[in-house]
Amino acid sequence: MSSQAPATAPGTGLRRPFRITRRVFWDLAVYMVGLGLAVGLVFPPFAELLGVPHRYADRSSFQVACLVAGFLVGAVNYALCRVVVGGRLALLTERLRAVTGTIARRSRGGDWSSATSARIEVDSDDQLGATATAFNDLLDALEAGEHFRSLVRNASDVITVVDAAGTITYQSPSVGWVLGHPPTSLDGTSFLDLVHDEDLPAFREHLRATLENRPQPPSTVCRVRHRDGSWRWAETVAGNLVADPAVAGIVLTTRDVSDRRRLEERLRTQAYHDPLTGLPNRALFMERLRLAEQRTVAGEGARAVLFLDLDNLKTVNDGLGHDSGDALLQAVTSRLGACVDEGDVLARLSGDEFAILLSGARADEALAVAERVLESLREPVRLLDRFVHTGVSIGIATSATCASSGIGLLRAADVAMYVAKSTGKGRCEVFQPAHHAAELDRERLRADLHSALDEQQFTLAFQPIVELGTGRIDGFEALLRWNHPVRGPVPPADFVPLAEENALIVPIGRWVLQEACRQAVRWGAEHGSALKVSVNVSARQFQHPTLVRDITEVLASTGLDPHLLTLEITETLLVQDTSRTAGKLHDIKALGVRIALDDFGTGYSSLSYLRRFPIDVLKVDKSFIDGVAENAEDRTVTGAVVQLGRTLALTVVAEGIESAEQVSTLVQLGCPLGQGYRFSRPVPAAEASALVGGRLFDHGVSATG
Repeated sequence: MSSQAPATAPGTGLRRPFRITRRVFWDLAVYMVGLGLAVGLVFPPFAELLGVPHRYADRSSFQVACLVAGFLVGAVNYALCRVVVGGRLALLTERLRAVTGTIARRSRGGDWSSATSARIEVDSDDQLGATATAFNDLLDALEAGEHFRSLVRNASDVITVVDAAGTITYQSPSVGWVLGHPPTSLDGTSFLDLVHDEDLPAFREHLRATLENRPQPPSTVCRVRHRDGSWRWAETVAGNLVADPAVAGIVLTTRDVSDRRRLEERLRTQAYHDPLTGLPNRALFMERLRLAEQRTVAGEGARAVLFLDLDNLKTVNDGLGHDSGDALLQAVTSRLGACVDEGDVLARLSGDEFAILLSGARADEALAVAERVLESLREPVRLLDRFVHTGVSIGIATSATCASSGIGLLRAADVAMYVAKSTGKGRCEVFQPAHHAAELDRERLRADLHSALDEQQFTLAFQPIVELGTGRIDGFEALLRWNHPVRGPVPPADFVPLAEENALIVPIGRWVLQEACRQAVRWGAEHGSALKVSVNVSARQFQHPTLVRDITEVLASTGLDPHLLTLEITETLLVQDTSRTAGKLHDIKALGVRIALDDFGTGYSSLSYLRRFPIDVLKVDKSFIDGVAENAEDRTVTGAVVQLGRTLALTVVAEGIESAEQVSTLVQLGCPLGQGYRFSRPVPAAEASALVGGRLFDHGVSATG
């Protein structure tokens, strides 16, 4: 029959079913009518078997009637078959055409949304039922594919299929809003043409490794060109689906990570740069320094480091405020930047510390840079309505010197800076091996300081405060001394800064306060008259939250009258967090303890301090007393302080008196009290007690004439 296909299709080896053609109902009509006529032909003889008389069965009319009846039965069956089967096939045809039209439209436009069709109800298990089931399965498969296509279409990532050469064979619609290209416009072009030249080798290697199924990082990041010509940072994951006939290529999933990259760069900048000056910070400087030292070991030239410490940033912060301190740092940064070359690294390591890494520099070249830095900072810096002078101490270290000392460049420069600062400030010092030895000695001293208090190595010395008019001792200032078991007496200038750095000054200061008060009570019991005692309080000790409680406990445990205790503070304390400082001073004053302002006149002296804070005593600094007998300016300043004290009902004490002429001048100026070597050096408690016995009175008379 013409409706039957060959048993197999060429090259497939699979059996194929009958084909449904347009002649199906014609063939069906021929078969059914022919069958009806055949039945009509054989029915007359069969009718005789059923009892129809031969005379009737043999009649032509009966035979014609059988033929007509057979024809009519075949025709009716054909008609019924056409109505029933044809109706179902027409429904199937209608659905197939609808699905075919939908697929055609969606394929041309690329929009597969709403590409769904109604299912055929399966109400039989015959061939038509099986056909309807197969049709429904086809729709299920198409809509499952639509789910995948919808994911691809709406994904924010760009999905690209390229061949082994990188030529684009498919591009998802998301390329339009990620890179600005219509999807089909990139077909047949090379994806490699979109990659930045600097990133192309790494991207090409990523593709090659994917094609060869070699182990590699899961993704690669490169710059990809947008349609507008700009570059976007993109992260691409490649998958090898060359062997999959449905894809036959490498699948690239590309994501725009420009925002993430900018955030990473911003975070890196914040992590490796100082936010105030914009300079590299300590972390980045150390990274550059390590690389430089590695190149030096490899014989690629000498290196040098300059370690810089501003001399008065804290004073500016305390006196003018932190905004002015920030402005000073920015101005200094600008001047330092003009002193270095492009290949050098200028960094801010901490608050007032800077460092410069010089490439290929010898000691003389580094020294020349240091001199330029010193010269650049000699001019004052203008801050708002005033000029501020700032100096810098510089330590210089070269790779050649450090190699022989076994110390790092930065550490060596730091050591040299400490030497420069401790020998006059505002100068530079080149690191020498002897400096390292001195630094090691300082480190050992710092370590010994931790155990000094527990091992009772500290003692107190007392210097008398004398009534200048009579020579009578008014009280003593307690001064800390350290008797090292190996080194012997250690000067306070050597160990007090170390104690400040390590916060050991707090327990040490508590011990000094306890011992001084206890000794004052002993003197009162021995001599029958109360003696005042003054104790210095460092900035760190004053800022400690337990200070007021410590004073309260010491007064309670020793029984000392609070009015006999004077705490000496420096002017710099009064400009640090003034509200909190004032509150703590008033708390101390409420205990009955007196407060003295030490080294008055050397800091940011202001009458507002004396009005705002509960000060009882002004101690005139030795720098004014040295010239009070022969220098008219010093004499005027000292007289003004004495008059100020008298006006504000404050006690004035002159420090550092060394000559009879100074005593005489101070008496003429009306200064009531003084202390210094003219009367006595600081002495142990026993000798101080003997002075109270009256021998100092004679010295006082001779001193004053």
